[in-house]
Amino acid sequence: MNRVMMTSRAPYLTPFRMSLRTVLSVMAGAILMTACSKDRTTSANAQGVGDTIGTAHRARVIEASTTPYRVSTIANPGSVTGTVQFTGAPKGDTVLIVPPDQNGCAKLLTIRRLERHSGNVAGVVVWISDVHEGKALPLAKRYELDNDDCAWDPGIQAVLSGGTLNVTNSDPLVERAVATDISSGDTAAVAPFTDDGQLIPIDAMLRKPGVYEFSVESRPMSRAWVAVFDHPYFAVTGANGAFTIDGVPPGTHQVRAWHPMLGLASGTVTVAAGQAATVTLHW
Repeated sequence: MNRVMMTSRAPYLTPFRMSLRTVLSVMAGAILMTACSKDRTTSANAQGVGDTIGTAHRARVIEASTTPYRVSTIANPGSVTGTVQFTGAPKGDTVLIVPPDQNGCAKLLTIRRLERHSGNVAGVVVWISDVHEGKALPLAKRYELDNDDCAWDPGIQAVLSGGTLNVTNSDPLVERAVATDISSGDTAAVAPFTDDGQLIPIDAMLRKPGVYEFSVESRPMSRAWVAVFDHPYFAVTGANGAFTIDGVPPGTHQVRAWHPMLGLASGTVTVAAGQAATVTLHW
């Protein structure tokens, strides 16, 4: 992996570390003084189809289905298992190491933009794009995103539309988290944190399919991505780059994969009744 040691002190890396009590005191002082005086396989260089590192405006990655998803009984469903690989040279830095004096977290901050093990990529969103009916939707639609130790956890996740994303701040920082629709660059949600332990539920953003990028104004290099689907046939690759999607109707299907640093990859897979099909997607 490429490594970058960020040593120069940039203004946007200086955090605003204050408790709510301190902020209120400062505001009160400012008010008083005022009164007295009066921001298939696709080549990894396919820019514009999902690479959000360094650019906010990208093509739409996940399209809403033209047909509303319908739950139905599938006779002898199969499954799709596989891995996602990238063996080329990444275009940008895969690891950022930020000294504690630049992030305000009193610790070294390591941001892994691309995690690979023997060429297999972790944290890739994978989905079947042409299935519009099938297995039941999960009852639980509450998801978590935590800003902890000045980094997001999880960094990449996939969720079902119609749910709620609980965004939590576990750091004693006053900061403003912003979610951006990567297809348009528009702000989709804002979480104004005022102290540690605060939880802000977000549901409007999860009403339609898309990919949303979370960032914090004081640390724009630290980001998280949330992929929203209107069907349940999706997964995120684990540390070994592998995934499994079950309950798949028999037939030949389109499989797609997305990573914020690599963009889109796609392929096809044929699922036999009651069988597990294997596919390898790569850039």
